[in-house]
Amino acid sequence: MPDDIKTKLDTFLSSNNIAETLDEKTLNKIGSKVVEDYEKDETSREEWKERNKEIIKLANQTLEQKNEPFDNAANIKYPLLSIAAIQFAARAYPAIVKGRNIVKGKITGKDEGGEKAARSQRISTHMNYQLLEEMEEWEDQMDRLLTVLPIEGCEFKKTYFDPALGRNVSELVRPDDLVVNYKAKSLEPRATHKLPLTKNEYVERVRAGMYLDIENLDIPAASENEPNPDEDTHHLFLEQHRYWDLDDDGYKEPYICTIHNDTKKVVRVLARYDSDGIKINRKGKIYRIEPVQYFTKYPMIPAFDGGFYEMGFGSLASPINKTINTTINQMLDAGTIDNYGGGFLGKGVSLVKGGGGGVVKFKLNEWVHINYSGDDIRKSVLPRPRIEPSQVLFMLLGMMTEAGERLVSVTESLAGENPPKGTPATTTINLIKQGLKVFSAVYKRTHRSLKSEFKKLYRLNRLFLDDIAYFTVLDQPEAISREDYKDKDCDVQPVSNPEEVSDAEKGMKAQALMEFLGKGVYNDEVIKRRFLEALDISDTEELMQVGEPPPDPQVVLEMQKLQLEGQKFQLDLVKSHYEMVKLQADTIKSLAEAEAKEAGPQLEIYKAQMSALVSQMGAMNKPTKEGTKNE
Repeated sequence: MPDDIKTKLDTFLSSNNIAETLDEKTLNKIGSKVVEDYEKDETSREEWKERNKEIIKLANQTLEQKNEPFDNAANIKYPLLSIAAIQFAARAYPAIVKGRNIVKGKITGKDEGGEKAARSQRISTHMNYQLLEEMEEWEDQMDRLLTVLPIEGCEFKKTYFDPALGRNVSELVRPDDLVVNYKAKSLEPRATHKLPLTKNEYVERVRAGMYLDIENLDIPAASENEPNPDEDTHHLFLEQHRYWDLDDDGYKEPYICTIHNDTKKVVRVLARYDSDGIKINRKGKIYRIEPVQYFTKYPMIPAFDGGFYEMGFGSLASPINKTINTTINQMLDAGTIDNYGGGFLGKGVSLVKGGGGGVVKFKLNEWVHINYSGDDIRKSVLPRPRIEPSQVLFMLLGMMTEAGERLVSVTESLAGENPPKGTPATTTINLIKQGLKVFSAVYKRTHRSLKSEFKKLYRLNRLFLDDIAYFTVLDQPEAISREDYKDKDCDVQPVSNPEEVSDAEKGMKAQALMEFLGKGVYNDEVIKRRFLEALDISDTEELMQVGEPPPDPQVVLEMQKLQLEGQKFQLDLVKSHYEMVKLQADTIKSLAEAEAKEAGPQLEIYKAQMSALVSQMGAMNKPTKEGTKNE
């Protein structure tokens, strides 16, 4: 890599606003190109925008006046999409936000000393703290996302470090505000985030050193959303994540270019890559720069036409929902017309009180005088034929409603209503499990997107976290260092299980594990904990800290019997040992007596011999009388 290109890339990467170093010609070229590409992408998705607009109105059950077949005719909207959205969010939200456990660390490779496991635990604890305590908007934005996702089909989260707040931010971006060419396969090569800012919000960014100053920023032109703009009207800024060759080496690098839409003025250019994302070939040239993606896409169901924006229940069920609405309104209109009555009167009949023509309105228990001189009033009055609500329409309504509920999985069992009397529990559970197939597939996609968002937060902590960060969890002081996030042997992922969509499934699995309790097959403590968690019982650790259960009386009795038998056995052993010792003693005594009896005569002879020997010795030592005299 040539030194000048390397220097440029390093400079761009460290700059808070590259636009400050660019000449006017380059800035004008970037501004015009960004707006031009944005308008192309908007045009490519016009059909999707119109369809999405109608879906939102249908889900919101927006009241609209209808004057056909008569003024203020019925215009009811059946809440099929609304119920589907509420049920999806009701299942997904508590499954993702499980108390204080949202993210967990998973280590890769060997961990002989346990250091990786300890670091993984620190990362999990810290990121859970960030999501629930530090990033104030995260839980609220996730709740909103899961509510509108089944309606629009896809939503986005934008994850970045906000220097003004000094922390990570992960905010919801609606699909209407993130402009991507409808034929694109991913968020690359460009995506435009529409940023409506008041002039005061823009000035804040200028004085913070984030944006260039645009002189004489006028009141924006009128638009469909703001037909009467004033000084607090939002200016439209376009934050386009795209590629541009700023170092003039023939290869485009990823940047974020922010433009004021009306003036096409560039206010900011920011590098969208990391230093370790630059790939260099053997000749020293850049052959790839890995872009840093700020947006995480949360899809519902892939579009059948292969478009970038996925489908939701709004796209799939809105035709059925409209048919249901039409059928209901036709039945209501028929009932209204039938209730109002009407018909034809002969010229000689006047039904107005006191004479004259017009309309008669009856009160309860009232008789009205009319002007008529004929013999039979019925001959001059012809009621309009009655048109009662059609039974065919009623049957059609039931069929469409059932089809719509099957499509969006909002059947009675899934809605929490009691099944018909006599239905076996296993049958109900199987029906619920089968009905949740659609939710299960969608929830897996949500789980995958959530993992991608957590990886973005992991990267931001590696770049912007303090060398030592202190935080408090459950009144316990904790600490983590930036070094914990530098190694890539820890993968962060959601705690939630994508296979478990409903509480019924969790309960079934937990109940199945309870069958192994006490059989020595699995860890009993883990089985108990998982069973309590499946019941959504909090403070499981506190519940698990109990003393030993009282022993089974039958087991105690058997143990006592065994102890008695053991003591008896020991006594028998002692007795046997005593008998053996006694036998040995008797044997030794008998042998001694036998030996003594055989040795008796020999002993007497020995004694006589010794006595004789002693006598002889005495005689030899006695002096004679003659010897004494001679001496």
